[in-house]
Amino acid sequence: MKKITALTIAILMVFTSFAFALDFNATVKYLEKQELDEWGILALYSSGTDVKNKTLKRVDDSTATTDYEAYMMGAIPKGEDVSDYAGKIVKTQRENGKFADYIDGTGEDLINAHIWGIISLYAANKENYDKQKALIWLKENQNEDGGFGVFTGYNHSDIDMTGMGVIAYSILGLNKDSKEVKKALSFIEKNLDKKESCEGVAYYILAKVKLGLAVDKSLYNKLLQYKIKDGSFKHLKKLSRGNYMASWHALLAMIDYKNKISVFDRLHDFNKLKDEKKKAVVKKTSAK
Repeated sequence: MKKITALTIAILMVFTSFAFALDFNATVKYLEKQELDEWGILALYSSGTDVKNKTLKRVDDSTATTDYEAYMMGAIPKGEDVSDYAGKIVKTQRENGKFADYIDGTGEDLINAHIWGIISLYAANKENYDKQKALIWLKENQNEDGGFGVFTGYNHSDIDMTGMGVIAYSILGLNKDSKEVKKALSFIEKNLDKKESCEGVAYYILAKVKLGLAVDKSLYNKLLQYKIKDGSFKHLKKLSRGNYMASWHALLAMIDYKNKISVFDRLHDFNKLKDEKKKAVVKKTSAK
């Protein structure tokens, strides 16, 4: 009887893995045909695709901090050294803890400049900034309803931005039991069906995985409702065509759901191990 049960479980596991592969393989193929930016590269990397030879345009002439942060999210999976870019982002942190909107250290308006500063530096394992001040600033700019707006002082909370905010909270040391995290998740849960989009559902999955929370199959199935036959995903269910942005969001969420580990944790852990190996080599060389 035990052998039959074990065989049944094994068959179910194989079938589940095959079914899941069908879910994301078509999306991988769709993205590989597109003109990739850093986000498409990140999504393909998360799926196990080799992205080392993918082209990524540098942003050295940009004045926007978010451009440097985004670049890092594509460059890290490619194995590039992002120390210079990370250093520039760290230098934008203002006295109040915010990562500035512009690379010269000015600008207080963009919530995402702060959040992606936290996420990109974590992914690179280059977190030599004032994390306590960064956390205080993020808490102070969380709306009363638990969500985050696109701009500071903007009380219309956005589901995508709130999902990003939860990921940043996790990086800064908060967990599923922290009141700020609970408020943010509550906002998403209350508003997901009202303001639903593929990206919103994807960020909810990404946030839950980052916190180590179980993702219900119903939430995963909700994401799949945006998928069309060519493997792409639609921004809204009522649309008939998929698009690049919705598709890379969806692929990131699908892979996090499958792996039960955040892509941001995977990048962080890889770079942490790489840095530790470098230090060990330097120490060994110095001892000779």
